[in-house]
Amino acid sequence: MRVSIGIDLGSSRVKILALDEAGESLGVTMASYATESRRPGYAEQNPDRWWDALRLAMSELLARPALRGADVAALGMTGQMHGAVFLDASGSAVRPALMWSDGRAEAETAEIDKRIPRNELVALTGNRANVSFTAPKIMWVAANEPETMARTRWIVQPKDALRARLTGKVGGDVSDASATLLFDLRARTWSDDLCGRLGIDRELLPPLTESEALAGGLREEAARALGLPAGIAVAVGGADAPAAALGLGLGREDEASGTVLISLGTGGQVLAPVSEPKVDPEGRLHGLCHVVPGQWCVMAAILSAAASLDWVVRLLKPGDPNGTRELLAAAAKVPAGSDGLIFLPYLRGERTPHFDPAARGALVGMRIGHGPAELTRAVLEGVAFALAEGLDLMRALGLEPRAGVVAGGGVNRLWQQIVADVLNLPVTLGATEHASARGAALLGAVAAGIAPSTAKSTWPLPVDTRVMEPDPANASLYAERSAVYRELYGRLPKA
Repeated sequence: MRVSIGIDLGSSRVKILALDEAGESLGVTMASYATESRRPGYAEQNPDRWWDALRLAMSELLARPALRGADVAALGMTGQMHGAVFLDASGSAVRPALMWSDGRAEAETAEIDKRIPRNELVALTGNRANVSFTAPKIMWVAANEPETMARTRWIVQPKDALRARLTGKVGGDVSDASATLLFDLRARTWSDDLCGRLGIDRELLPPLTESEALAGGLREEAARALGLPAGIAVAVGGADAPAAALGLGLGREDEASGTVLISLGTGGQVLAPVSEPKVDPEGRLHGLCHVVPGQWCVMAAILSAAASLDWVVRLLKPGDPNGTRELLAAAAKVPAGSDGLIFLPYLRGERTPHFDPAARGALVGMRIGHGPAELTRAVLEGVAFALAEGLDLMRALGLEPRAGVVAGGGVNRLWQQIVADVLNLPVTLGATEHASARGAALLGAVAAGIAPSTAKSTWPLPVDTRVMEPDPANASLYAERSAVYRELYGRLPKA
């Protein structure tokens, strides 16, 4: 039995999943690492801790009975997007990695807007300048840490730094590269023009391939540390959101058109695979390369999805291990609309549609009779309202979403129904919250020759057969409440 292992280097933990040749899961393990914030707005991680977490999670996975004696033939990679990891010529990090959530480069983001007109940048890259992206992070380090730049040979994404340690080879993929502001979306390659105009040395960026390509074999030192055979195939891998879409079957040749991925992780996304780039002229949506060769994605992104639920649980049930379950049970008894309470999930600023790091969250319409149940339901509804704004922008580009697959660590049945009602779409529950890791495992399987290609995989789709249909009465009510929600952003003060 040949096995492919998918490695998902997330925002707070690494998750690894093993699949057999038929695409059936043999086990999942995880290990966490810390994000450090030396100053307000900073978010950094130590790449050595990624390696420590991978070793721990791998040892636990390989100890599972289902993996004993298995022929592990491949590794695939995915991970958090928009990062910046500075490596020296030996492949070692010269400073802590800057994460997607790092917001220090506001001045550099403004400088990008000055140097390159927004419509020109969006037309070329599919994205507008944003503090979360990689390019302004590089510009900040160049301006503030010249000694770091002097030692830097490569600037890569988080999963690519980890893969370099696995294979001894530095490289990147088109899906992660398309989320840097340094990439020509249609040509699927780095833009020399953008690098020159932003003062970024093009030679510091790694060579790019498609996500399913073979990056190399697992080198002996890494194999010993992980307890794996040396020389097994390691795929290049891809960005976490497109990899999650692949893991749930979105983008295959036989996938029915009109299905979108709705992700409820720390942040939230609505992602639609497309056969050619589709770009919102104002850059309110993200244009990305899919991990499937010859395909692209349109994505709406919000910054606080499950993070909003975590916030209200910490607020109302601090330290209670059963707090989330109890609050969701109470919220399920509250009628749609949360008794007039509306939540804006801008706890860390917002991307789609506002792209405003100064945006602040709010609870509007509070009354003396509101309690934990109403607050919790309002949070779930507010996140759904935010996702619906992105879906409407996709419709304006000519896309016709007709169904959704919801996935992510924050998924629960109540939230699935609320999302179905607010978006007015039938929503299927992805049968795995590990969609990105599953997509990474498929990339590994292709690189090793276990599967023919990402576009032609015969693996079964991991979706639940239970579909949440939108409730007509709730959908009508939410359409009215959504209109109020959208007005509030422009009426509330900012910090």
